[in-house]
Amino acid sequence: MKKYLSILLFILGMCSNSPAMAEKLEPIELELNSQEKYLSLLDKSTNSTPEFLPDYRVDDYSHEEEFVVEKLEIESGESADMLQAELESQPVQEDRTVTPIPTLSMIVRKKHPILPNDRTLLNEHLYFQFDKGPAEDLLVYGAYRGDLGFNFFNGVGNHMNYDTFMGEAGVVGRLRELPIDYRFSFNFVPVKDVPYWNAMILDNFITIKAGKHNKVRIGHTRTANGYEGGMSGYLQPLIMKSQISRTFSNARSLGAKVIGSYDLVDYDIGVFSSDRFLLQFFPGAEFVGNINFKPLGKTDGKYGKLLLGTSFNVGSRDNYYKNIGFNAAYRYKKFKWDFEYMAADGYNGRSTHSSTARAEGFYTTLYYKLTDKIELLARYDQITPNKDISHKPQKEYTAGINYRIKGDALKLMINYVYYDNFNHNTGSRFLVATQLIF
Repeated sequence: MKKYLSILLFILGMCSNSPAMAEKLEPIELELNSQEKYLSLLDKSTNSTPEFLPDYRVDDYSHEEEFVVEKLEIESGESADMLQAELESQPVQEDRTVTPIPTLSMIVRKKHPILPNDRTLLNEHLYFQFDKGPAEDLLVYGAYRGDLGFNFFNGVGNHMNYDTFMGEAGVVGRLRELPIDYRFSFNFVPVKDVPYWNAMILDNFITIKAGKHNKVRIGHTRTANGYEGGMSGYLQPLIMKSQISRTFSNARSLGAKVIGSYDLVDYDIGVFSSDRFLLQFFPGAEFVGNINFKPLGKTDGKYGKLLLGTSFNVGSRDNYYKNIGFNAAYRYKKFKWDFEYMAADGYNGRSTHSSTARAEGFYTTLYYKLTDKIELLARYDQITPNKDISHKPQKEYTAGINYRIKGDALKLMINYVYYDNFNHNTGSRFLVATQLIF
């Protein structure tokens, strides 16, 4: 193994005839104890580890599937001496210099088992791998997010409140020798008008990988009704989702879906029970999906990333309901823009249900990544909740800032919201949220 690595480095050295290039090569101190250790890490770099956030959007520059770098090094000694001797024995051309290389460095990209981009706070202590048994590995995690809100109504009254938006714990992992991931998680925050034990059931599913681009998820999972409505709460850009997401979607249900990701298209399509929070045994079926086309998917980001999609939800509960949506998103370097429109003839969201209301709404958001940690946002958001009563929309104007102290694992969010409803009642809210994932 060491011989082959030495030959490889020698060939690379011969191909580089620029002194400037040689000066830019900085040795990285790494550690390689055995061939088995290298092969083990290399194997992990090509096989997906358990998913923690199955519903994040890959077009978001803050949450792309990036990798933790594992570093390897050939120990100093005979191998390094042999490599140096081979390099020095070669004739030196006039335009090429030989830079002493005390160590051989190699980088292996390894997908992290928690967040797509960042570690959780206690990952190193809560991630376990097993040599025997049905489970190959297991990650224990917890999450908490609290929101402190200051509300001002029509300029004459105000109050302050603190809400726990998120408080959960669970496990994720992979089964041994099978293309199956699992996730079991429980919510500890009470939900209004829902029995506590029913509200505890969160993500409880298995994911079966079907080739490189597709997977099947079975169990109690989030439905992909809408671009933002199907997005994990850990990754939503503002403290509150848009009004159409809060009304029409943001739901979990029992069922099965197929998830696919290709260069030019992503999709998430499934069949579910129309029940919410397991309150009824299959009151009806619903068909939910989100399909996104990526016209710039084969340009390697040279012109940015463009997403054009549609979502739909058709089902039966007390009566038939249906809604459809259209979404778009574009990002280029530090800038991002998104837009989503949804229209409903009855709807079946997380906490709101109507089989008759005709409603519609849209939002648009501007993002700017000021630094690696600080992101600025502005959003216009409106909804007409029942056009049979009034065609005047409820409007919200939001400005926000996100400070990712440690990615999404430790994040501070600040939002200011000015709202104007169809009764011309105006007011504003100042919200501060802290998110911890450990």
